[in-house]
Amino acid sequence: MKSGSTYVSKVLARYLDIPFANRILGYYGYREQNLYPFHFTKELGSQFVLHLHLKPYPPHLELIHQHAMKVVYHWRNLGDTIISFDDHVLREHWENPICFIDNDGDYRALSTDARHRYLILHGVPWYIAFHLAWKRLGDPEWIVRGTYEEMVGNSAAFFTRIIEGMGFECDRARLRQVLDTHVHDKRFNVGVAGRSITHLSADNKILLERMLTDHPQDLSELLNELPWRLGASAGVCATPGSV
Repeated sequence: MKSGSTYVSKVLARYLDIPFANRILGYYGYREQNLYPFHFTKELGSQFVLHLHLKPYPPHLELIHQHAMKVVYHWRNLGDTIISFDDHVLREHWENPICFIDNDGDYRALSTDARHRYLILHGVPWYIAFHLAWKRLGDPEWIVRGTYEEMVGNSAAFFTRIIEGMGFECDRARLRQVLDTHVHDKRFNVGVAGRSITHLSADNKILLERMLTDHPQDLSELLNELPWRLGASAGVCATPGSV
């Protein structure tokens, strides 16, 4: 969530000229997003793009294999994700499966730093679980991995690699035409990488780093991709999310 995965889904659906079939999934609110056999209907057909923040539970993997699906695993550094997720809660949906917010008025009454602290403490564990669950699978041929930072930095190169990784030849002229066309509801808050360098307080940066270093598993790759550790500049150009 908040990795630009809606945009990725819509670009792929438009490029491949197949349906963006989100309406079959009723996962909004507090519910975790899951895929069930009843989602696959004759009306859906055999070619479609789904957008959901799916964890690779065994029943999901069975459906992926049964329907010969390709998975685009899309990730964004956790520092920027926190900033974007806060924007999402304030502007769109405060009921979400990532962290429990019982009343958006109480959440809005918090200071910016307090909101970010809450999301780090209560939302980051979901993202870590998402990351580790997909990492455990390795790199089977049906998964194509990408990042928000790659997408924002060079969208043509990013989508070319994704399309080719899914087993298609990439028509670069067609892809450029799709990328140059406005995609309705692309859902970018700002559309840049490195926002957390200036938007997270020093205390919250330390808190997030401690969340990663104190974890019993090695999360150094998540730690090292934090923008302030990379020395990145805000605004220079990848929910976790999967398609």
